[in-house]
Amino acid sequence: MPLPSYLSYLLYQTEQHRRALATDCIAKHGLTFPKWVAMVALARFGDCSMTRLARLAATDRTTLTRSIDGLIRDALVVRAASPGDRRIVVVRLTPAGTDLLDRISQDIQPRHAELYADLTDEERTNMTRYLQKMVAGLIEEPEWQQDVLAFSRKAEAATV
Repeated sequence: MPLPSYLSYLLYQTEQHRRALATDCIAKHGLTFPKWVAMVALARFGDCSMTRLARLAATDRTTLTRSIDGLIRDALVVRAASPGDRRIVVVRLTPAGTDLLDRISQDIQPRHAELYADLTDEERTNMTRYLQKMVAGLIEEPEWQQDVLAFSRKAEAATV
């Protein structure tokens, strides 16, 4: 198998297995993976329009709308008018949503630690740099690219 195809296959397999582990953990807290990803993006970036949130969560608008509707029913997020422009509707985490993310984070961190346990710090740093480079090549819109690449820096500042 040519190297680029094999690399794509390994990336796919890695993400599928990682997602399965995360999904099991998240489900114990009553969430689906798409709902959790949307909530994590809101925790990292604050209030978001549905368009921006769909990009940050790497999901289509239909799936995101269903997820947000469910999160609203569960009082984990709210829709509100943007403080800067009342014509724009944004999605915002509620305190209950933030608390749930904190509980999930406590449960999921040991699983992530196991996933990366066989990698040295240098290997994790290099892998992150390589994946950032790949993402930068895939996302053409500068603002979107910047948000995705800034995700880890936002994560370090967030409490989630």
